[in-house]
Amino acid sequence: MKKIISFLLLLTFCFTICSCAQEEAELLPEYSDFGSTEVDLEGYECVIVQSFDEAHPFQYPEGTLLADLYLKRLKEISEDWNCEISIDCVTVGGYLDSTIQFIAAGTHIGEIACTTTPYNLVKAGVLYPLDILKDHLDYTNSEKFGSLGLLEHGMKDGIVYTVSPVAWPGKQASYSYNIFAVNEGLIKRYGKVDPRDYVENGEWTWENFEKILPDYQIDDGAVNATAMNATWTFTLDMAMMNGADYVKKNSDGTFSPAFDSVNIAEAFDWCAKLFTEKADYITFDDHYKMVERFINDEIVLANTSLTHMINEIIYDSEDYGIVPFPCGPRGTYGVWRSAVNSFDCMGIYINAQYPEAAAKIIDRMFEPFEGYETKEDIEQYASTIFYDKRDVEYFTTYLENVRWDYWIVGIYDYFSNAKDSVKRGVGSAEIISRYSEAVNNLIEEYVIPNAEFVQQNESAK
Repeated sequence: MKKIISFLLLLTFCFTICSCAQEEAELLPEYSDFGSTEVDLEGYECVIVQSFDEAHPFQYPEGTLLADLYLKRLKEISEDWNCEISIDCVTVGGYLDSTIQFIAAGTHIGEIACTTTPYNLVKAGVLYPLDILKDHLDYTNSEKFGSLGLLEHGMKDGIVYTVSPVAWPGKQASYSYNIFAVNEGLIKRYGKVDPRDYVENGEWTWENFEKILPDYQIDDGAVNATAMNATWTFTLDMAMMNGADYVKKNSDGTFSPAFDSVNIAEAFDWCAKLFTEKADYITFDDHYKMVERFINDEIVLANTSLTHMINEIIYDSEDYGIVPFPCGPRGTYGVWRSAVNSFDCMGIYINAQYPEAAAKIIDRMFEPFEGYETKEDIEQYASTIFYDKRDVEYFTTYLENVRWDYWIVGIYDYFSNAKDSVKRGVGSAEIISRYSEAVNNLIEEYVIPNAEFVQQNESAK
């Protein structure tokens, strides 16, 4: 049914594309059978339109080994399959949103869209539904394209439009503030228990977290360090670690919104208690001030993202580590759940000249890089960033239990409002009463169709 719906939507959109584009497509030569080992795309020009500047091919810094491996992969596919793959950069407007008007008007600007936040493209109908192309690009291959939860950020109405190269080194990290950076220098200097020890010993829980914050506060005249700095996604990720979900499954197999669940209510009340009773040990500085303070030994636990760890913090910190959010009483210990905001991904433009060829190119492109084919290879890469094996293990498994936070459609605002409320000591009953009706309507519209897709594919495993 999903494939039929996708096809009908595709036909509806294609009829809005100008006739000259249709005539142009009819003149294109047929390509070889993709079922064969020999593929000849007969000079097919595949332009990848990315929302990053030229100095960051697919967000890898130019001149680095990983950027070189990516560009080498594009060259290999071009040579092997008789096609020409190139990169065009569109940084105006962010996330390729500025390309929407051109695609909607029938202007062909490229075959593949490459960005971190694809939902506006998806919502505008300018990306190709990948269920139609599943024979060439099997997006359910989680080792290659990510978990079903990660697929959510490029999904609408239960239809997948983007995939991510999670087998590539460095693509195990998201831009989301859902981890804690640990100032290991301060932990060791002052003889504190390492948070990673708590994690390893089964003690990284809400109950223990409350107890350790006062111990992590440092003020001896020489150093004045706050135990923790919390940022935007704190209440959401705490709820996730208490077993919360956006939806609940009913006895008849259908789904209903679950933002008024006891899991979420407990998370709000616990955060309100934490922010009130431990106020002396917590700050709420923004990202830039937080990074500066962390580097200057003024924060012990910094609520940040893995990408900020890799791109900023590690360069100016001598000793650091990472830990997940602590586990709530209704969570499953060791299953470190969190919500992601955005992630590097690719989709195919709706008016691509050869959508099947573009799909096949992405499928081959996202194969593991040479020298990084196994989990051990990725762990070896991670060990060049992190010094402790526990950091390496968490980094390489981080994506297994993520969900999209649906920020761009307004659902994340519920948790943002909740965070502001719990900082003032407002309880869960008042928060849920005030905001849940509006957010439940958004859940009905945006999340439940995707939850049905996730259920269908999980049951098919």
